[in-house]
Amino acid sequence: MKTLLALLLFLQAASIDDFYKFKVGTTWTYKRVENGAERKITALVMSDSEARIRMSWKDPDKDGDSNVSWFMDNGILTVEAKKGDAAGLTFAVLKNDSKKDDAWASPGGECTHKGTADVTVPAGTYKGAVWTRFRTSGDTEVVVDFYLVPKVGLVKIEINPTNGGNTFELAEFKEAKK
Repeated sequence: MKTLLALLLFLQAASIDDFYKFKVGTTWTYKRVENGAERKITALVMSDSEARIRMSWKDPDKDGDSNVSWFMDNGILTVEAKKGDAAGLTFAVLKNDSKKDDAWASPGGECTHKGTADVTVPAGTYKGAVWTRFRTSGDTEVVVDFYLVPKVGLVKIEINPTNGGNTFELAEFKEAKK
């Protein structure tokens, strides 16, 4: 019986591709709350090669436009955000086949698989979202929680969640029909 249950769970497990490989034209709209102020951010898949998914990330009320890439690097789903030619931010968000309490190196710190969580955001409630936590190394600690859902992608980010920091919450997801 245990073998059958394990096989069924294995067959139902999401592929890591389901967290980031989306077609050109797919869009996400996020509600960002920072220091009590709310603004709208949009992301649009611009290219979807086998190696990298490239997005245009628009934050018109503050940061302007950025280029965001999602890609696999040594079995780890990695996100890189850049503004023009300037150096950007890179996070190792999710390790392929990782489980609760697994940890892996990320630029500037470490990421840990925290398990799954039910997440309610303006776009709805997502059961069993994969929850990972990035923690910086160094003098100033920054903690970033990522919540990812297969076939939807990133649904929530909490920066320094213990002190009410900043949040990004999915407000709308539109998958391209191509």
